[in-house]
Amino acid sequence: MYGFQLLRLCDEMRALGLVSSREHFSRSWCGRSPSYLHDYTRRDGATARVSPRTVEWIRMRLADAGALLSGDLCDRVRAYDDAIIRDMYVADLLGRRSTDARCS
Repeated sequence: MYGFQLLRLCDEMRALGLVSSREHFSRSWCGRSPSYLHDYTRRDGATARVSPRTVEWIRMRLADAGALLSGDLCDRVRAYDDAIIRDMYVADLLGRRSTDARCS
């Protein structure tokens, strides 16, 4: 998962009303400092990889939230988790390709 994908997730969750701000998302959903997402808005931050620990923390929080929500909100939370899995897969593929290109 890359920084721009994490920012997109935060913004979508904010629009849905699950978080009130990027600082809230950083603290409550990422388990990081309130300024954590700011690093991803800086130069080259959008293409920086998000740590596996942070991704795991977010996915655990999404699972907890999904268990408490019903109907459409529960489906949206599950869709966020599916998107995270997809984003991690794409990031891994791109990471391998750049490594393979350097080895040639």
